[in-house]
Amino acid sequence: MASNENENGIALVKFVTWTLLILGICLLAAIPQWMILCLFGDDALIYTIACFFVGFVLLVCIHLIEPLKYWRPWNYIVIAVCYEFMTLGAGSFLMNWRLVCSIVTMATALLFLGITLLICAVLISTGFYMNPFKLAVVGGMLFVLAFCIELMNILLAWRYWQDVAIGVFLVSVVILVISHVLITYISFEYLVRDDTILVAIVLYIAYILFLIGSRISIIYIKGNADHSATATTSTPYDEYD
Repeated sequence: MASNENENGIALVKFVTWTLLILGICLLAAIPQWMILCLFGDDALIYTIACFFVGFVLLVCIHLIEPLKYWRPWNYIVIAVCYEFMTLGAGSFLMNWRLVCSIVTMATALLFLGITLLICAVLISTGFYMNPFKLAVVGGMLFVLAFCIELMNILLAWRYWQDVAIGVFLVSVVILVISHVLITYISFEYLVRDDTILVAIVLYIAYILFLIGSRISIIYIKGNADHSATATTSTPYDEYD
């Protein structure tokens, strides 16, 4: 177990509290933007998708370039820009859709994230967990496996390939979040205050991935339901109204 305070004078409880608080602020700021995009963003898809990729590029740069993590105030500015790009990009998956369905998807993604964090808390409190670095490798490999399963649909037609792929994708996100939290926990002695923002942003991105996974799952479920009801071929990419 980590000590109550690390070498930088930060208490574990305080670190967790600030991280969850920042995560909550990120979610509260994002949800109204997604609702607006859901209602009025009919012709903005090309821009929001571009924002999504720019946000990921910025995230990679933040983790690769050390000054972008801890050099104030530029780290706050870059993280805020990355957050906004990711938020607008995630809105791409909620546009042209009913607002109620979008809210249900947001709630489902939040449930996924909450359950994952609860699992992390149980693992940390019991101390019963495997090497988090190896766990991260497993999560990354499952991420690749999900992509390979999608490609299998080209080689061997089966209407449930996408369902399996999205299931593997969601499991990979869960494992990656757990591994990240565990790595953060065992590295707590060396963390500084600004790391709360970085951890919160990673958890926020995990929420976005859960959001995307939930959205795509609904598309596939709707497609399978329509196929079963009509007994005719139905593409899983039909829009869910």
